[in-house]
Amino acid sequence: MPTPRTTGPHDPAARRRGSPQRAVPPAAGGSLERPPRLLLLDFDRTLADLGSHVAWERAASELVAWYERSGIPRGGTGPGAISLYARMAASNALSPRAREAAQRGAAAILTRYERKALAATRLLPGVGGALATLARAGLLAGVVSSNSRAVVHAILERDGVADGFGALVGREDVRRPKPAPEGLLLACRRLGVAPAESMFAGDNVADMEAARAAGISAVGVLGGDSSGAALRGAGARDLTGSVRELVERMLPP
Repeated sequence: MPTPRTTGPHDPAARRRGSPQRAVPPAAGGSLERPPRLLLLDFDRTLADLGSHVAWERAASELVAWYERSGIPRGGTGPGAISLYARMAASNALSPRAREAAQRGAAAILTRYERKALAATRLLPGVGGALATLARAGLLAGVVSSNSRAVVHAILERDGVADGFGALVGREDVRRPKPAPEGLLLACRRLGVAPAESMFAGDNVADMEAARAAGISAVGVLGGDSSGAALRGAGARDLTGSVRELVERMLPP
């Protein structure tokens, strides 16, 4: 699998002039007062339907068993698959070296299940057109996902939209995935854009918490893992039905 690009078709250095200005999210149903220089996007349930095809319950059961073998008692793990992986990344139940080894094994388990869903996964409606609109406007786009970077890149490449993203950050690239801000800040650094000039859209409470911790404006995408009320409570400045709708509001005709 080729390494995903970390720079996009637009030169971020040419966009660093002037003082940073925080991107202002749109009022519900309205247009964006000042579009962000960089739009960061979650992957699953935001750009594609990967999660609909992953056997998450089986993956979670295998993860719990793996963490038990790594020295974490069953009562110390809890539910979920992606969320369990994120909790263990922040856990002090193991030494740093043991935690790192446990996370490598856990990531391999998750990737195996995600790869099985790769062929059935489809981009959500309007994603390609939204990326083309951003490119025509000279704005940058990136992906920050708790899924495998290799799997995400394979889907984006297969569907012909990988070049629309200047940065792709997956769980392989960070020690602590969302809700930690590490991945978002890494994407901003790779593209040379300040967090205050960026926006992040995702469907999960963890996405909103990560954006808030990174100092990035957050928009909640409805129809995914978390309700609109939960997204608002976690820090979403606005809600949208899709990436296509968000970009249309950012860049109205």
